[in-house]
Amino acid sequence: MENTELEQLDRRRSMRLDLENEPVKLTWKDSEGEDQSIEATCIDISRRGMLVKHSNDLQIGTKLKLQFSSEHSDTAEMKAKVARCHRKNFSSYHMFLLLL
Repeated sequence: MENTELEQLDRRRSMRLDLENEPVKLTWKDSEGEDQSIEATCIDISRRGMLVKHSNDLQIGTKLKLQFSSEHSDTAEMKAKVARCHRKNFSSYHMFLLLL
C-alpha cells in the first residue's frame, strides 16, 4: 500500500462518536477583534475533526472555540480551525472543523 492509502485507512479507522444533532456553540473573533458566536449542530466527530451544520458561511482558516451545549455534555472548550465550508441547501452550510 502507498503512504496516502495508509493515511486514508487510518482516518477511516479512527474512533468516531455519533453526536448527530448535538448542539455546539462556535465562537470566533471577527476582523475587528469582536467576539462572534453561532449555534451549530454537530453531525460527526473524530479525533481529528468535526462536521457541523449551521446557518452562516465562515471563511476557511477561521480559528474558533467550540463548546457542546447539551445538558448531559461535560466537555471542556475545544479549539478548531475551519477547513471546509460549503452550502448544503438554501438555509444551511456544512463545515468541517480541524481540531487543534
